[in-house]
Amino acid sequence: YVNVARKIAEEVNRRYGSSEGSDDNRETSSDVSAIPIKAAFMNQFENEANYNAHVSTTGPEIWEQTNHEVDAFCMSSGTGGTISGVGQYLKNKCQEITDENKRGGQHPRECKIVLIDPPGSALYNKVKYNIAYASEQKERALLRHRYDTLAEGIGLDRVTRNFALGVDNGVLDDALRITDQEAVDMAHWLLKKEGLFVGSSSAMNVLGAVRLASDNHEDYEASCIVTVICDGGQRHLTRFWNREFIKGWGLEWPGDDEAAW
Repeated sequence: YVNVARKIAEEVNRRYGSSEGSDDNRETSSDVSAIPIKAAFMNQFENEANYNAHVSTTGPEIWEQTNHEVDAFCMSSGTGGTISGVGQYLKNKCQEITDENKRGGQHPRECKIVLIDPPGSALYNKVKYNIAYASEQKERALLRHRYDTLAEGIGLDRVTRNFALGVDNGVLDDALRITDQEAVDMAHWLLKKEGLFVGSSSAMNVLGAVRLASDNHEDYEASCIVTVICDGGQRHLTRFWNREFIKGWGLEWPGDDEAAW
């Protein structure tokens, strides 16, 4: 869809971007059509303005709202701009404090940045082993239109420019992989216990934060762990919040056994 968006922007500019366009290429049924229409392809996966926006806005917001006490930031990656940009800012602030502490003989300040990744994504292995590869990419088994996960908008087979900024700058410390069933279970738990109707990406993000706090990660006990609730359930009604689709995917629908959760 990135290439489609680019082509649409180019076509809009070709047909409607100039007031000197020919009548054949322009709609002339109203006066509005005489106004040039221009389109810009934002290229959010590769445009570093994405990363820079989170360095200058989201990162400082998290830092201030946690009173400078954030110990870990975890989330999934779509374009990679949020996790890389926020992570870079938090790392920079912790380094400033570490430098001050060294002069006073105190301990360094750390903030771990952890990727949360769905099945089929190559980013988990990129962070863990510096190899952007997932087993679902095996040549003989690779499907042209494959769907390895219910999660939409996160996890990729390639390393985007924005994600690479985080990897190349040493921002990302670790990665956790979350299954589709775990994401479904967490989404239903959040709806029942917290009244939050979230999408698949948010469910994975929250479960990742819980994992950091409780599942064999003693370093994060009683710590301040931040994640992002980035999508609402209303945009996932046909798949992630569709009981028949979930069961057809081979997963369990948590609402069928409320006592279990």
